[in-house]
Amino acid sequence: MDSSKVRVNIFGNYYTVQGEASGDYIARLASFVDSKMNEVSRSVNTANTVQIAILAALNIADEYFQLKEIEKGIDENVAKRANELITLLEQGLIGDFSGYKNKKLKIDENFDYSAKD
Repeated sequence: MDSSKVRVNIFGNYYTVQGEASGDYIARLASFVDSKMNEVSRSVNTANTVQIAILAALNIADEYFQLKEIEKGIDENVAKRANELITLLEQGLIGDFSGYKNKKLKIDENFDYSAKD
């Protein structure tokens, strides 16, 4: 993949950013960081750009960690529900599971569907 060079404005300062992502993507990231820094600057009484950048980074990190927790809960819920459906299939309570055991599409009976990366 070719690298992209993009000139961006973050909190009144211009930077040339080079990366493997598309120029549009890099510009969107810079715009996001700029908006977070502006949001922080409106809520604090400091003109110190480094402090504003650190607070913005902490806010972004907080959002990231909250999303990861939500994703983890969704993954656990999906695994739980998949195991419940497999149990119902194996018990013959829904569908005809026995006919699928000898076809190309098979369910690995030894696979732990609740395992995480």
